[in-house]
Amino acid sequence: MPLSQATEREQIHNRTISITAYQRTDGLVDIEGHILDIKPFSHHLLDSHRAAGEPVHDLWLRLTVDQTMEVQSAEAKLDVGAHGICHLVAPNFKALAGLKIGPGWNRMVRERVGHGKGCTHLVEMLAQMATTAMQAMWTERGPAGAAREAEQTTPRRLPDGMKNTCFTYNDDSEFVRQYFPEDYRAAE
Repeated sequence: MPLSQATEREQIHNRTISITAYQRTDGLVDIEGHILDIKPFSHHLLDSHRAAGEPVHDLWLRLTVDQTMEVQSAEAKLDVGAHGICHLVAPNFKALAGLKIGPGWNRMVRERVGHGKGCTHLVEMLAQMATTAMQAMWTERGPAGAAREAEQTTPRRLPDGMKNTCFTYNDDSEFVRQYFPEDYRAAE
């Protein structure tokens, strides 16, 4: 369902973020993120000029993770940065190797590539890349996954790092009560 009718307006900026997960033949998973910022008018930056429709940012980041959600490698590529020196931070993102996606992820990311050590836009996207990794890794594909689900006789537990992360996964929610009874805690 779309949003309500907006007031008359003019587009002044478009940011497209795309994040895709890929299963590799070696058992690892690549999570690739791409940010593309475009303005519909020409404009000047301190050290460059952009024509209408020309990217302000064209940024790429790949995380390779194992089945435990540990980052095995990270690679950044800044095809277009807002400024001429932005691309120099790309090697710094290799420092993400060894981090585990889960509780504390955003804090650990900021420690390694935040606070002037990385690109703000890529650092912000890493939160969504972590969520994408979780979505990719916790999805059972095809009928075999459904059959395993139906055969499960032991009580299910919420996956690590999911409890109280959103309304649905609150430990007092109806969803948790129904699907994860061992994790359910009635509201006080």
